[in-house]
Amino acid sequence: MLRILTASSLIALAAIPAMAQQSDPMAPPSPADATGTVEAQPVAEPAPAPEPAPAPAATPQTREQQVAQLVDAEFPAYDADKSGDLEEPEFTKWLLALHAAGGDAKSKAMDQTAKLKWAKDGFAAADTDKSKKISKAEMSKFLLG
Repeated sequence: MLRILTASSLIALAAIPAMAQQSDPMAPPSPADATGTVEAQPVAEPAPAPEPAPAPAATPQTREQQVAQLVDAEFPAYDADKSGDLEEPEFTKWLLALHAAGGDAKSKAMDQTAKLKWAKDGFAAADTDKSKKISKAEMSKFLLG
């Protein structure tokens, strides 16, 4: 009886390391468990980074949108007194800058007196409410012609 007890104790002690090496019974079997041999797995290369989505095609702006964008961007720069309106000297400065940027031969040929008269006439045409000031809306209308 002692032999049986000793033999069963030795078997139990020998089985402890084997039990400690067993994997979780709920885990899926690994390839080594299924075949008894471990096959070399190909090294997976990292997936290439996804290409950024193409930018939506820029829709062409209408002339009105272009003028509105120009007026919104440039109006504050020429509104020297920050009144929200352009007085005649402010309007003249901007109009002459636009005229010079236009680059046509006729504008380059004009002398300073002709340019100032042209700007004064432009101010009178742009000042539709006759307030002696040009609002953003009046400037937009004027530039649209």
